[in-house]
Parts: sequence; structure tokens; C-alpha cells
Amino acid sequence: MLTDNSVLGSETSILQQLIKGNQLAFKQIYDLHSESVYRLAFNVLKDVKSAEEIVQDTFLQVWNSREGIDCEGNIEAYLYVICRNKSFNKLKVMKRQQQLFTPLTDVNDHTGYVVDDSRSAKELHETLEKIIEKLPERQQLIFRLCRLEGFSHKEIADRLGISIQTVKNQMVSALRVVRSELQKLEKDLPLSLFYLFFFM
Repeated sequence: MLTDNSVLGSETSILQQLIKGNQLAFKQIYDLHSESVYRLAFNVLKDVKSAEEIVQDTFLQVWNSREGIDCEGNIEAYLYVICRNKSFNKLKVMKRQQQLFTPLTDVNDHTGYVVDDSRSAKELHETLEKIIEKLPERQQLIFRLCRLEGFSHKEIADRLGISIQTVKNQMVSALRVVRSELQKLEKDLPLSLFYLFFFM
């Protein structure tokens, strides 16, 4: 059993130790990523207690399924998928889909369109995922961190070890794809959803 964080080394070696059941490696993964997992959960649920529960559930799943983790993979993206799925499942159970559309309030006030929260929540989730999954892996991660988790360009640059300009360039490319795809679907989507991404 390792007893010092410095011994764990790179993220790959940390994941290798985690797969073996090293609790120190698990704690290091938790310390590095629990804040961003919480932010994602809270952005979806808008509830502190529920977001905290999602964090615990997410890392519990990581521990329980550690033997299947790809030590060469992107642990942040892996955590994102688990947290996202758990958060949306929790949202359905809580019957609070309307909170997902808090950012759309002003748009709805000006357009006069009333969004069916239940239907739109499902459309938003499914449509965005299909579009985002068309992006290259790094662009997907940057887009999710920026648009879905609320990180600034500087925070993303620091987190990923890249320049702020690289983040901006990746976002420009990602938004071009997202907007283009949403334009194609404009007639089939709530107007507020279209405006949220086309004019952001």
C-alpha cells in the first residue's frame, strides 16, 4: 500500500494503483476531481444536498467498478459521464426538470413561448448529447467544462494544462458545429433551446 501522494506520480500510475484497490490512489482521484463533479451535479439539480449525494454516488461507482477502468483513458471524462447520468436520473425522480431551464427564463419571457419542461428536458439532453458526441474528444471535454459546468477559459486552461487561446480556439470550433447542427433542427426544437446555443 502506498503511503505518500508523491509516489503515485502521473494520472496513469494513479489509475493503475486505483484498479489494484489502492485507497490512497482513490482519495487522490477524489481530491482532484470531486469539486468539478459537484459543480456539474449542482448545475443540473440546483440543490446542495442532492449534488453532494451525487458526488458520493459517483465516486462509489468508480470504486466499485475500478477494475474496469482504462488506466490510459481520461478519468475526468469518465467521471463526467457517471455524474451526468446520475444527475439526470435524480432530476427525473425529484420531478424538478424545470430547474434545468433556469438559464432560459429571460429567453422565454421575451419570446412568449412556453416550454413544456418535461418534454424539453428530454429533448435538451438527447439532442445536445448527439451533437456534442460529434466533436473530437478534447473539444467535447472543453465544451462540457465551459458550457455545461460553467468553468472560465482560464480555469479550463489551467485544468487541462493548455493555453487560454487554445481553449478559445477549441470553443470557436465546437460552437460552430453545435450552432450548425441546431440550425438544422430549429423547426423541431423549442425556440428557447435554439436561442440558448445560437446566441451564446
